[in-house]
Amino acid sequence: MAQKRSTTKRKTSRKKATAKKKGTSLGKLSLALLVIVVLGYASLAIWEGKLDTSFLDNDDDSKTTEESAAEPKTDNPSRVDAVQPDLESYNLYFTKAFDFCWPAYSAEQAVIERPYYTLRYSEEHEQATWVAYQLYADSLRLDKFTRKNDFREDTRVRTESAALADYSGSGYDRGHLAPAADFSYSEFALSQSFYMSNMSPQDPSFNRGIWKKLEDQVRDWTMEFDHLYVVTGPVLNKRFETIGSNKVSIPEQYYKIVLDIDKPGIKAIAFLMKNEKSSEPLSSFVVTIDEIEKITGLDFFPSISDELEGILESSTLTSDWF
Repeated sequence: MAQKRSTTKRKTSRKKATAKKKGTSLGKLSLALLVIVVLGYASLAIWEGKLDTSFLDNDDDSKTTEESAAEPKTDNPSRVDAVQPDLESYNLYFTKAFDFCWPAYSAEQAVIERPYYTLRYSEEHEQATWVAYQLYADSLRLDKFTRKNDFREDTRVRTESAALADYSGSGYDRGHLAPAADFSYSEFALSQSFYMSNMSPQDPSFNRGIWKKLEDQVRDWTMEFDHLYVVTGPVLNKRFETIGSNKVSIPEQYYKIVLDIDKPGIKAIAFLMKNEKSSEPLSSFVVTIDEIEKITGLDFFPSISDELEGILESSTLTSDWF
């Protein structure tokens, strides 16, 4: 009996040892699997940017609490060193359209396209809502033709334009919207600027004063920047006092928008002026294009991308101009 008990004990010991080895092996395997899973999740988190690994960067160990606090936060959108829009990166394919510089228009509106400028005529006010054209330095350098003041009705206005008699004795000038001097390089172009559809009742002190000063300045800018787009007109946003039998409205304000869309140096500037004498500097009349759009109901340069349009039309920056 004693021999049998000894054999049984040895068998039991061997079974326990075997079980212990199996338990140890399973433990090691489980630990290995756990390590693999943890490393896998950590790698995924690092890849997705959800795990902060800055503690691995020895360069930051030497920074004091004060130095860390003094560093700017990178998630603040109002940072002083935020990246500014790069206007020169925009594709300017839209400038090739024949109606690029025209404000938005519809087919039923009276848009009259001439060789040197285009206008939209308002029958209600008997004058143009806007006149749009381009200016080139090369043209302005040519010899000048003398103006003949050949004011005449515009037969292309189907409802008939204002007449010379409307202005006679009114006390108001037949003020050019697209200035005659902008087209004096060509006798034909100069004559085209004298259609009554291009005229608006302007106070003489305004027409021959601050308004002329602005027109001269635009030509000077053209000589400097080589090529500009100009959109100009009266603010026709209500009923006004009128002159003549055709009841030509007397606007209280005029606007002029100048756009330089050639690289480098894309920029725009807008002016809003009262129809009265002024000795203020031109810079004091600068407003945003957005403001002119608001009071006129017009949409200027509609083919420009929304992002670029937003930058240009919300700016009153004058340093690029004056």
